[in-house]
Amino acid sequence: MQDPTRHEVRRNRLFKRLGVAAVLVALVGVALLSLPRAFDTDLGKIGSGKQALVFVYDPNLVVSNQQTRVMDEVRELHGDALHFLVADVGHPDTRHFLTRHQARPIQLLLFSADGRELQRMQGLVPAEALLAAIKATSAEG
Repeated sequence: MQDPTRHEVRRNRLFKRLGVAAVLVALVGVALLSLPRAFDTDLGKIGSGKQALVFVYDPNLVVSNQQTRVMDEVRELHGDALHFLVADVGHPDTRHFLTRHQARPIQLLLFSADGRELQRMQGLVPAEALLAAIKATSAEG
């Protein structure tokens, strides 16, 4: 027969491990929920009848993640009023856009509905400044 205290010790260790695992899973879940929604990378939407805000994203720069969070805030307020796009510098299709517009990492470019560049800003641009730029150029777009 097994020693009952030894069995209890094993069971307690198992419950502790399961508890730690549950906490870790919960923390990962919270972290994933706090990430901004994915941004569209289809730069072909520029000039498609709706204003477009394009962020030149560089995954090697911390400020890129900060700027996408700000863009997510602005997107929550503007919904479908304009395209929120990301030009990832690591993506091969982005090279043409970067060359054509002489765009650099962490810049935001605001385009009219017909594809004209209306404004260029260097990140980190706060939400209030982005909202003001969108409002100021919406009549042009």
